[in-house]
Amino acid sequence: MNEAIYLYLDESGNLGSSGRYFVIAGIETTNSKPLHNVMKKSILKIKTTFDCFKNLQEIKASDSSPIIKDFMLRKIASKENIHIRYIVADKKHVKRALIEDENLLYNFLLKFLILPIATKPNIKKLVLILDKRTIKVKSSNSFEDYINLLIRYEMGLDIQIEVIYMESQNCYAIQAADFVANGLYSKYEFRNGYFESILASRIIFADHFPRGFFGK
Repeated sequence: MNEAIYLYLDESGNLGSSGRYFVIAGIETTNSKPLHNVMKKSILKIKTTFDCFKNLQEIKASDSSPIIKDFMLRKIASKENIHIRYIVADKKHVKRALIEDENLLYNFLLKFLILPIATKPNIKKLVLILDKRTIKVKSSNSFEDYINLLIRYEMGLDIQIEVIYMESQNCYAIQAADFVANGLYSKYEFRNGYFESILASRIIFADHFPRGFFGK
């Protein structure tokens, strides 16, 4: 297997004072076209069914009703060529220095999603696609340098890591990751596992941070 792997990422929750948990979710695939197509068709159906969404450039999961979330997550989970990876941080037990530097914490957590993919045999390229709003522009290049330094030089892995920042309104796969992250967030912040159960067949990796104190 020498083809590139694409990981579309988004988050739910915040790194401020409100809420206890913060989720980063990634949709992994070697071919994003089926996911792109199903999202495009599903969003068009929502816009033609619900007038309140008709003129929006992007439908956010946080603005959607449970019925719409259910519909979107089932469409996403129907795609057999995708895998879901996610990590959840329990902010109650995260060191204050990390909480105060949102970019540092985000990059630190993202590493836990990347390493299991990068250490697969015969993987030559991993492309990370993130919403431009995720990491401040001034730190975007430093993150790509950091992760390549970790993977290629410290760990000695022969893999190229490319980081792409896109406007989420122009990327259906990032919009899919938004719905996935939001659904998983409900499990932890509101103890509602319904949406997670829809995605269960596609989840191949879930991690909690910090592991020794998570949820306590």
